[in-house]
Amino acid sequence: MSTSKTEQPKQPDELKNSLPDLVALMTKLVEQNNVLIKQSAEKEQTMLRLLDQHDEILNELIEQQDDDEQVGSTFLDMDD
Repeated sequence: MSTSKTEQPKQPDELKNSLPDLVALMTKLVEQNNVLIKQSAEKEQTMLRLLDQHDEILNELIEQQDDDEQVGSTFLDMDD
């Protein structure tokens, strides 16, 4: 035989008493969410900074390669 428990709706006083707890929990949740948003933004800034550095290094390497090609190298010339 199975018995089913039905939960009684909370009385207005019970709801009124639980509101401060709910507000406190929601406040904590919002604060934690703000921290996560800030951390995410900081990580994004770090990633953008690293990408900029990466681009600068690649551009320098390309310029060096272009300079080397313009100057030329006789190291591998074996026609002598």
